[in-house]
Amino acid sequence: MEQFNTTAAIEKLKQSIGKQNTKECTVNDDFEFYTPIYDKPVIIQNNINNTYHLAGIPKRYYDMSFTWLKENGSFPKENKEAYRIVNEYRQNLEQNLNTGKGLILRGPSGTGKTSLGVCLLKEALAIGKGCLMISMPNLLDNMLTLSKGDSVAFLNYEQKLRNIPLLLLDDFGAEYSKSEWVAAKVESIIIDRYNRMRPIILTTNYSEGWTKDHYSQRIYDRLRGEYQEAIFMGLSHRGQK
Repeated sequence: MEQFNTTAAIEKLKQSIGKQNTKECTVNDDFEFYTPIYDKPVIIQNNINNTYHLAGIPKRYYDMSFTWLKENGSFPKENKEAYRIVNEYRQNLEQNLNTGKGLILRGPSGTGKTSLGVCLLKEALAIGKGCLMISMPNLLDNMLTLSKGDSVAFLNYEQKLRNIPLLLLDDFGAEYSKSEWVAAKVESIIIDRYNRMRPIILTTNYSEGWTKDHYSQRIYDRLRGEYQEAIFMGLSHRGQK
């Protein structure tokens, strides 16, 4: 029986791998060697703040949580019902996300709507759901800028807004008077997400009547029919100790 030549087999394997995955460098006419070419490493995000950054959460809210709010927040009695609705949505968060149930946080500036929205977003991230937060003024700027440049980049951005499992739209309505085109895009995204059962958390300073007057009936019906609504009242909490 012919003996197996281990050294020769290894050398043959090296030459085969080198020719498939390396680039050739010639030293002289009598000798050549191969320098390996490797793919760029995939960097795993193991810093929670990096995760928050990728989800669009502003640095100001990195430490925000329901625990932080319980220890440091202000909870006016007139908003007791609003807090109950938010807590109920939180307790059934995974079911709400899987069934496309969204949440509207409505009320004056400074009443804690964005903080509560961020807390819900973080809890969705904690159970492995893809999330994205964006303020409506920033969405306006992004869409107008991308629409004037690379069409692929614009389509990718729009598809992310349509497909991410949970989308937090902060300051809904702020985009309306600045661009009818963006407002129409927002309507399209909301309707598409509704049909795909992809929920949205909306924060807005505008009343239900304003929404009905300024957006199409289709938007109003979908928001009213499938979204819980927490209405906040009172003065701004900002700057209060």
